[in-house]
This record gives sequence, C-alpha cells and structure tokens, in this order.
Amino acid sequence: MHRKFADAIDAIVRARGRSPRPRSRRRGVLLVSSGGLGDTILFSLIAPRFLNLAEADEPVDLIVRSDTAAAGFLYPPRMRVRAVDYRRFLRNPLYRLRTSLDVSAAAYRVALSTDHLRLPGVDDALVAASGADERYAMTPRSWPKHDAKLARNRQHYSDWFAVPEGMAHRMVRWTDFANWVMKRSDPMPVVRFDPDRLPAPTRFKSPTVVVHPFSAIRERQHSFALFTKIVAALQSDHHVVLSAGPGDLDRNPEYRVLSAQPRVRLDEGSLEAKAAALRGARFVVTVDTSVMHLAVGTGVPTLCLASAAHVVDSVPYDSRITPDSVRFLYHDMACRGCLGSCIHPYEDGMYPCVARLDAKVVMDALADMVARTAHV
Repeated sequence: MHRKFADAIDAIVRARGRSPRPRSRRRGVLLVSSGGLGDTILFSLIAPRFLNLAEADEPVDLIVRSDTAAAGFLYPPRMRVRAVDYRRFLRNPLYRLRTSLDVSAAAYRVALSTDHLRLPGVDDALVAASGADERYAMTPRSWPKHDAKLARNRQHYSDWFAVPEGMAHRMVRWTDFANWVMKRSDPMPVVRFDPDRLPAPTRFKSPTVVVHPFSAIRERQHSFALFTKIVAALQSDHHVVLSAGPGDLDRNPEYRVLSAQPRVRLDEGSLEAKAAALRGARFVVTVDTSVMHLAVGTGVPTLCLASAAHVVDSVPYDSRITPDSVRFLYHDMACRGCLGSCIHPYEDGMYPCVARLDAKVVMDALADMVARTAHV
C-alpha cells in the first residue's frame, strides 16, 4: 500500500473519531503491544498493572500481532487479546480501514502504545484511530527510515514517557513506563507466571528433558552438532521432547534424524501445549527464543544457550527479574548488544558469538543441570 494512501485512510478515521462524543460515552483502555512472540510472553507479566487504569467494569483490550496471539492464555481473563495482522494492515487498504474503524468505534477512554521500537504506520496509527481522550507512549527508539514520521506522530499523543539514554532490558522499560503512567513506583516482577494462567503439567512416564534448538533467526541458532551432543549426553533413562515451531523442521531438515531416535519425541504443538510439557519436564535446554521465556516463566530449570547480540536488551535477564531456575550461557564479545546487526563475517552460518560458545562449558553446565534435577 502506498504510504499516501495509508495516510489518507488514517486521516479519515481520525476525523471520524474527533466527531462530538460526550466524555461519559468513552469507556475502556486500549493497549498496543507489537513485539514478537517472546515480547508478548514477557509483557504478560507487566500487562496486569495497566488494569489499574480501568474504571469499574470498563473493558481492557490488548492489540497484538496475529502471529503472537498464541500467548494470550498468559493474560488475565479481564484483558481481551485482539489479534491484528500487521502485514495486512500495512498492505491491504480495506483491512486497514476496517481494523481502524473497529478501534475507533470502541470509543476507548485511554490508549497506550507500549513499545520502545515501533512502526509509525501501525502502532501510532492504531492509537490515533482510537480517538481516546488520553493517549500515551514511550519516546520511540531511533529507526532511521521512520524517525521523521515517528517525530510527526508526537501530535497523536497526550504525552510521551522519556526513555532514559542507554540500553536496558525491555522489562525495565515496561516497568518504568507503567509506573510513569500510573504514578506508582512498583518494582519489576520476577519472571514467573501466575500458575492459574498455566495449563496442568504433562505427566511424563519417564524423566523428560525438553530441548528447543530453533530460532527464527538462523544465525542465532547453535549448531546441530552441539545439540546432538547434548541429547547423547543425557542419561539413557531420560526421554527427550524436541520442541519445534511451525516450519522449524523444514528450515532445519537435519533435525529429522534426531527426532527419529527412539527416545526422542517431536513436539510441534501449540504454545499452551508446550507450556504443559515444560511444566512436566525435569529441565529445559533452549536457545534464546520465545520458548526460553516461556520455560523460565513456568519455573522449570532452564539452560539457555544465547548469543551476545541481545545482551542487556534480552538476555541475560536483569538481576532483579531473574529466578534461580535459569542459567544463561553466551560467548562474550566487545560488540555485545548489537541487536543482530552483526559487524563480523558469519562463522559456519552463525554469529561469531554463537559459533564460539565453548562446547565444554555447555556440557559442564548440562552435567550440573542433570545433577541438580536428579531428584525432582
């Protein structure tokens, strides 16, 4: 969709939202959270705090990307999770118009964009479409091709929270933003989900380890050889659940050999089903991905094999939110925190910080995990 066409649609919807409407008829709170699946999983720990913005019996809606709506079971029952297909919103004029009019018709009283990195043509457009009396956001993270539009969109908000300079974990930003909006000083939550929001643990017949080796960004994914070694090192009485998401095996066909082993069971189920399996496992070995956040939040002992690319921003967690059940391993480099903009040649198809993670360090950590969970 041409940007001018999208801007025209947005202007029409905003004009409709500015039509005279008694304040008493505006009800409810709208949150827009546009991160990936891992972000949507972690945001469920902060989202309940925004319920305090709602008056008695007011609806509270959360807009997320359609490809992350599977995490909806982690959110409180009062919060309705609404999925929006962001790709269609950007490319299909009718879908954009229909979605924006639905948001406008809801007549929210308060609307918030909760992301530091945001698309002006989606996040800001949805908040502006709400026509809410109060509209809040963080000052956006610089995104050169969008910076000018993000700056112009300041007019669509009542106020912006000034994000402090420097990198911080996303949970820090969300906590600071929630406290700023609600004039509170609540501490950050430890990464642990409300048990009432989780499915019952899977009852495995044998000691079971969940292994999740796949990342949406292949360069952040540790080698097949390392994960083969991990599975081989597990005790013979331990079974393995090989966790995979949609398309993971198609992109990584070598893992079909691993999944065919007698004591390995492939799990391509829903996110909620994975949560049940994680809760029933002895421990989990995973790369830095959404399943890692889900595992830590369920309380299962977790060994995360990470990159240095998202140090501070994602992993390791800020010490204030880190439970004792998780251990993060990564090979440190001076370029840590690049957020995936790797300045080095890839090594064996991986970021150097991934390729250089010492296998002995990993296997020692695995042995320690086996020993610590022997009587779980």
